[in-house]
Amino acid sequence: MNFCVYILHSIKLNRYYIGFTSDFDTRLDFHLNSDVQRKFTHKANDWTT
Repeated sequence: MNFCVYILHSIKLNRYYIGFTSDFDTRLDFHLNSDVQRKFTHKANDWTT
């Protein structure tokens, strides 16, 4: 199984989030979906890769 490491950046927070996953598209949707309870990435809605 292949995994990828990704970095998200929020200008609003001036913060980075580093994660890894085997399904990047699904994981990115999870981070950007405001209906999902997220512990860190819910603090902003301007995350970019």
